[in-house]
Amino acid sequence: MKFFSDDPLSIVHPREMVTFFAAAGTAYREDLLLEGLAFITFTPQDLKRFAGGEGIRKKEAWKGRNNPIYAGRGWIVTQSPFGSPNAVMLLEELIAFGVKRAVFLGYCGSLQKGVNVGDLVIPTDTVREEGTSYHYLRQDEKSLPDRVLQRQLLEGMKGLNARVHDGKVWTTDAPYRETLEKVSRYREEGILGVEMEMSAVFALGMARRISVGAILLVSDALKERTWDIGFRSPVLKTTRDRVVEYLLAHVDEMML
Repeated sequence: MKFFSDDPLSIVHPREMVTFFAAAGTAYREDLLLEGLAFITFTPQDLKRFAGGEGIRKKEAWKGRNNPIYAGRGWIVTQSPFGSPNAVMLLEELIAFGVKRAVFLGYCGSLQKGVNVGDLVIPTDTVREEGTSYHYLRQDEKSLPDRVLQRQLLEGMKGLNARVHDGKVWTTDAPYRETLEKVSRYREEGILGVEMEMSAVFALGMARRISVGAILLVSDALKERTWDIGFRSPVLKTTRDRVVEYLLAHVDEMML
């Protein structure tokens, strides 16, 4: 089945969607305009870490749509729901109101013995095992992050007290179908980890010609026949806090 269409115009448009659900009393569309750099998290704890500093304000015009958006000087942060369709819908809406560069702080499950809970993965390529990217890129195209941005993030993460890996990740729509056969096959192919959004958001970035990158925290590990759950691991939290501190300290370097 062919999902991709060359037609650049969609009848359903993100500007109209956001404007319809915008906070009552929003007088001008200018109230919805966003800064150029977006940090996008996937948990309320991560959003709170970004939004807790001085001088950060809530974008009240957006309070009727999605999770809260907070703004600093030249950047915003918000929380995406899990899954490729949700992350892409959010990013489409952010792009429609001014975002030109997006850095996702996400999570992945390790497939490799040397990639442990609390480590960092910088994706450089993806396995497209979700449906959303195929509406933005042809089936035979690779879905890739902005290489310049990923190199910048990789070098920055190497300066933290954490193990950092860069390479290919597997994006799936079906976390409860990460079967033994598939995990073994992708492990043999050198895939670092599995998650639910990256190939889709990278495809959108390529299609919309904006810069999209990501840092993934390893939150769990898929072993031979067991699942090592590390969602509440202290080392994961420590690494997360260091990553957020780094990103906030280097905002100016990441702006276009």
